[in-house]
Amino acid sequence: MKTTFGLLTFLLLITAACQQHSGAREMIDFPESRQWAQNKPKKITLTLKEGGTYNAFVEGSIVYGSQFPSLPMNWELTGTKQRENGTLSLALKNEKGEELGDCTGDVCDVKQALFTGKKMEAGTYTFTLKNTFEFPYFPNIIALGISLEKEK
Repeated sequence: MKTTFGLLTFLLLITAACQQHSGAREMIDFPESRQWAQNKPKKITLTLKEGGTYNAFVEGSIVYGSQFPSLPMNWELTGTKQRENGTLSLALKNEKGEELGDCTGDVCDVKQALFTGKKMEAGTYTFTLKNTFEFPYFPNIIALGISLEKEK
C-alpha cells in the first residue's frame, strides 16, 4: 500500500512539473537564403486557452558566428481588447563579442523577454515583428518566434 501511494505521488508530481509551461509558442522558419528582409514583416498568431498573467518572449535561431551583436525590430501586439507596440533589440552577443545563445554546432538559440507580467484574456493574439536592421536584410537567421508563458 505504501509503495503504491509513493508511486502515485511521484507520478502526480512529475505530471505537475511537466505542465508548468502553459501558454502558446510558434516559430517561423526562414527560407534557404537565411535572410529576413526589412520589407517582409512576420506575423505570428497565438491562441491562449485561459486568461491570466503572461510573460512574452522573442526566440530566435541564428547561425553561429553572426557578425552582428543584435537584431533590432519593432513589434506590435493586437488581440482581445489589446493593442500595443514597441521596439526590441534581440541580443545575440555580449560586449566581448561572445555568443549569448545556447549554441550547438553551428546554430545558436536566443530568447529575450518582450514583456512581463501582462494580464491577458483567453483569445487570439497576433504579433507583428518588423526588421529594423540598418541594411535591406538581416543575414544568417534560421527561425524566429514568440512564446507566451503563464506566470505561476
